[in-house]
Amino acid sequence: MSQFEHPYVEHSEHLEFIVPGSAIDEAFFNDLLQAMVEATEKTGKRRVFVDRSQSDQSIPTDAMVVYRLAIRVGEAFGASVRIAAFSPWAENDSFWENVATNRGAIVKASNDRESLLSWLLSDD
Repeated sequence: MSQFEHPYVEHSEHLEFIVPGSAIDEAFFNDLLQAMVEATEKTGKRRVFVDRSQSDQSIPTDAMVVYRLAIRVGEAFGASVRIAAFSPWAENDSFWENVATNRGAIVKASNDRESLLSWLLSDD
Protein backbone atom coordinates (compact mmCIF):
# COMPACT_ATOMS: atom_id res chain seq x y z
CA MET A 1 0.00 0.00 0.00
CA SER A 2 1.26 3.44 -0.89
CA GLN A 3 2.08 6.07 1.70
CA PHE A 4 1.10 8.76 -0.84
CA GLU A 5 -2.08 9.61 -2.68
CA HIS A 6 -1.97 10.32 -6.39
CA PRO A 7 -5.40 11.38 -7.56
CA TYR A 8 -5.71 12.09 -11.22
CA VAL A 9 -8.18 13.71 -13.56
CA GLU A 10 -9.31 11.63 -16.50
CA HIS A 11 -9.79 13.86 -19.53
CA SER A 12 -11.22 12.63 -22.81
CA GLU A 13 -7.77 11.99 -24.33
CA HIS A 14 -5.34 12.01 -21.40
CA LEU A 15 -4.76 11.64 -17.68
CA GLU A 16 -3.58 14.53 -15.53
CA PHE A 17 -1.59 14.16 -12.31
CA ILE A 18 -0.95 17.19 -10.09
CA VAL A 19 2.21 17.03 -7.99
CA PRO A 20 1.81 18.68 -4.56
CA GLY A 21 4.13 21.45 -3.43
CA SER A 22 6.09 19.35 -0.97
CA ALA A 23 6.96 16.51 -3.36
CA ILE A 24 10.71 16.35 -3.93
CA ASP A 25 11.93 12.99 -2.64
CA GLU A 26 12.59 9.83 -4.57
CA ALA A 27 10.00 7.75 -2.70
CA PHE A 28 7.26 10.15 -3.77
CA PHE A 29 8.29 10.16 -7.43
CA ASN A 30 8.68 6.38 -7.56
CA ASP A 31 5.22 6.05 -6.08
CA LEU A 32 3.84 8.58 -8.57
CA LEU A 33 5.33 6.60 -11.44
CA GLN A 34 3.67 3.43 -10.16
CA ALA A 35 0.35 5.28 -9.91
CA MET A 36 0.78 6.46 -13.50
CA VAL A 37 1.43 2.90 -14.67
CA GLU A 38 -1.66 1.64 -12.83
CA ALA A 39 -3.85 4.48 -14.15
CA THR A 40 -2.79 3.95 -17.77
CA GLU A 41 -3.49 0.24 -17.44
CA LYS A 42 -6.87 0.85 -15.79
CA THR A 43 -8.10 3.53 -18.20
CA GLY A 44 -6.33 2.54 -21.40
CA LYS A 45 -5.24 6.16 -21.85
CA ARG A 46 -1.76 6.44 -23.34
CA ARG A 47 -1.14 10.15 -22.72
CA VAL A 48 -0.23 11.61 -19.33
CA PHE A 49 0.12 15.24 -18.27
CA VAL A 50 2.10 15.84 -15.06
CA ASP A 51 1.55 19.29 -13.56
CA ARG A 52 4.34 20.43 -11.23
CA SER A 53 3.16 24.05 -11.01
CA GLN A 54 2.45 23.70 -7.28
CA SER A 55 5.96 22.42 -6.51
CA ASP A 56 8.24 24.54 -4.35
CA GLN A 57 10.97 25.73 -6.71
CA SER A 58 13.15 26.88 -3.80
CA ILE A 59 13.77 23.21 -2.93
CA PRO A 60 15.16 21.55 -6.06
CA THR A 61 14.89 17.82 -6.63
CA ASP A 62 18.30 16.15 -6.45
CA ALA A 63 19.81 15.52 -9.90
CA MET A 64 20.40 11.83 -9.17
CA VAL A 65 16.73 11.43 -8.21
CA VAL A 66 15.78 13.03 -11.53
CA TYR A 67 18.20 10.73 -13.36
CA ARG A 68 16.91 7.53 -11.74
CA LEU A 69 13.29 8.58 -12.27
CA ALA A 70 13.96 9.24 -15.96
CA ILE A 71 15.45 5.75 -16.33
CA ARG A 72 12.41 4.24 -14.60
CA VAL A 73 10.03 6.17 -16.87
CA GLY A 74 11.77 4.62 -19.89
CA GLU A 75 11.62 1.17 -18.33
CA ALA A 76 7.98 1.48 -17.28
CA PHE A 77 6.54 2.93 -20.47
CA GLY A 78 9.05 2.87 -23.29
CA ALA A 79 7.31 4.28 -26.35
CA SER A 80 3.85 3.04 -25.33
CA VAL A 81 2.84 6.17 -23.38
CA ARG A 82 3.41 9.86 -24.13
CA ILE A 83 4.21 11.97 -21.05
CA ALA A 84 4.24 15.77 -20.77
CA ALA A 85 5.75 17.33 -17.64
CA PHE A 86 4.80 20.93 -16.92
CA SER A 87 6.77 23.09 -14.54
CA PRO A 88 6.75 26.92 -14.61
CA TRP A 89 10.53 27.03 -14.16
CA ALA A 90 11.45 24.09 -16.42
CA GLU A 91 13.62 24.66 -19.42
CA ASN A 92 12.40 23.18 -22.67
CA ASP A 93 15.47 20.95 -22.94
CA SER A 94 15.56 19.35 -19.52
CA PHE A 95 17.87 16.73 -18.06
CA TRP A 96 14.89 14.48 -17.22
CA GLU A 97 13.59 14.71 -20.77
CA ASN A 98 16.97 13.83 -22.29
CA VAL A 99 17.59 10.82 -20.05
CA ALA A 100 14.06 9.43 -20.43
CA THR A 101 14.15 9.89 -24.21
CA ASN A 102 17.51 8.10 -24.35
CA ARG A 103 15.79 5.19 -22.57
CA GLY A 104 13.07 4.99 -25.23
CA ALA A 105 10.36 7.07 -23.56
CA ILE A 106 8.26 9.65 -25.39
CA VAL A 107 8.42 12.63 -23.05
CA LYS A 108 8.58 16.39 -23.12
CA ALA A 109 9.17 18.92 -20.34
CA SER A 110 8.32 22.59 -20.66
CA ASN A 111 7.28 25.75 -18.88
CA ASP A 112 4.68 26.49 -21.59
CA ARG A 113 1.51 24.68 -20.58
CA GLU A 114 -0.43 25.30 -23.80
CA SER A 115 2.30 24.14 -26.19
CA LEU A 116 2.97 21.14 -23.96
CA LEU A 117 -0.70 20.11 -24.06
CA SER A 118 -0.72 20.59 -27.84
CA TRP A 119 2.31 18.32 -28.12
CA LEU A 120 0.76 15.73 -25.80
CA LEU A 121 -2.48 15.56 -27.76
CA SER A 122 -0.90 15.66 -31.23
CA ASP A 123 -0.40 12.57 -33.34
CA ASP A 124 3.16 13.49 -34.30
